[in-house]
Amino acid sequence: MALMTICQASVPGGPEVLRFEKAERPSPAPHEVLIRIGAVGVNRLDAMQRAGVYPVPPGANPVLGVECGGEIISVGKDVTTVKPGDRVAALLSGGGYAEYAVADHRHVAPVPAGWDDVRAAAVIETFCTAHETLFELSKLSAGERVLIHAGGSAVGSTAIRMAQLIGATIITTVGSEEKAKQLRAWQVPHVINYREHDFASIVREIFPDGIDVVEDFVGPAYLSRHVDLLRWRGRITFVGLLSAGPAELNVAAALTKMLRLQGFTLRPHSPAEKGEIVARFGKIWMPRLERGEIEQKIFAVLPFGEVIKAHEMLENGVNFGKIVLKV
Repeated sequence: MALMTICQASVPGGPEVLRFEKAERPSPAPHEVLIRIGAVGVNRLDAMQRAGVYPVPPGANPVLGVECGGEIISVGKDVTTVKPGDRVAALLSGGGYAEYAVADHRHVAPVPAGWDDVRAAAVIETFCTAHETLFELSKLSAGERVLIHAGGSAVGSTAIRMAQLIGATIITTVGSEEKAKQLRAWQVPHVINYREHDFASIVREIFPDGIDVVEDFVGPAYLSRHVDLLRWRGRITFVGLLSAGPAELNVAAALTKMLRLQGFTLRPHSPAEKGEIVARFGKIWMPRLERGEIEQKIFAVLPFGEVIKAHEMLENGVNFGKIVLKV
């Protein structure tokens, strides 16, 4: 029996509960590929799962980690789209905090020859989430006004770059002046430090007639202000829950303005749906990434052994962009 090293939280808690263990190396099912992992992206849902507040979907691998970059070393008997030796970015049902993982062959995207595993691990979950929420759900288009919260986060910063490329007008919120400076350097026109200012009042001053789209990582605490800010046929897509508890919804405002409220989380999608999401990423964004028209901001690359530090950085909100573990 071939063994590998994994990292998991056998009991819920803070970053300190993460432990390295030995586990059996997986074998690919007929529709899967086995990947030797070179790097794994660190995501907020990893921290939520570790803390015991993100339930693992039925049938998913309970080991942390939902995206990786690496090399395919074997494929199941029904796989014809990729082959051993291909270097890929992959969405995983779990199991990325490990030396090896299996993935559905529809959930891998070949990467350019010049890319390393760190770059591959940094893009796929972030780009898939940002694209699906901004464009497939919110239908953001050129000239529209979009409020993107958590502008320094991996998904938030990527959503900003995407919105810039299509010619949307961007407002974003951040929690520190350092992050605000970095976004202003990206030529983001409206950057608000939510710790110092009421974002809704400032947005209303800038756009008295309202905005079109909200990319919402916050949830209940901001709902009433978002409904007030949105104009006719506005859209909110919930991408995260940085606040908790119930919220009051002004149904009359939502009805008369014909607002659309929707939620998104990538992991629970069916394998077929997730395959379609990865296909859109490969068709729309991988060519732009390869040409250098857009990039994933990487904040830190840490050795796999420093996973606790990576989770501490994420939970303290110090990162501007993606945190990646090099396996």
